[in-house]
Amino acid sequence: IVIRRGSNRLYLYQGTRQQRSFGVATGQSRYPTPLGRWHVVVKWRNPWWYPPNSDWAKGEKPIPPGPGNPLGTRWMGLSAPGVGMHGTPDSASIGYSASHGCIRMLIPEAAWLFDHVQLGTPVLII
Repeated sequence: IVIRRGSNRLYLYQGTRQQRSFGVATGQSRYPTPLGRWHVVVKWRNPWWYPPNSDWAKGEKPIPPGPGNPLGTRWMGLSAPGVGMHGTPDSASIGYSASHGCIRMLIPEAAWLFDHVQLGTPVLII
């Protein structure tokens, strides 16, 4: 997986061949998506959302799976602490730098990606 922060695009490769690309939302300038080489360390269906310890989510409470969960129905956590690829019910954020560092995707696209990546999949964020 290659994620280009500047264009808010995620590219899935099979070897050197591009298999698919998606529009995504990446981190705001105050909470940027971290550059570097990472890998997928966890995959969860119907995840809970736990607010990050920052002003961005001050006063927020954990949100269980279901409608309104900011992670949608899939979470693919990266080796970058607190960062993952996930669905979002906020489809208007796709294409923008709007998150707390995560890579947001449309919920059906996150579900598709979830089914096509394994633990250990390399993720290059540039």
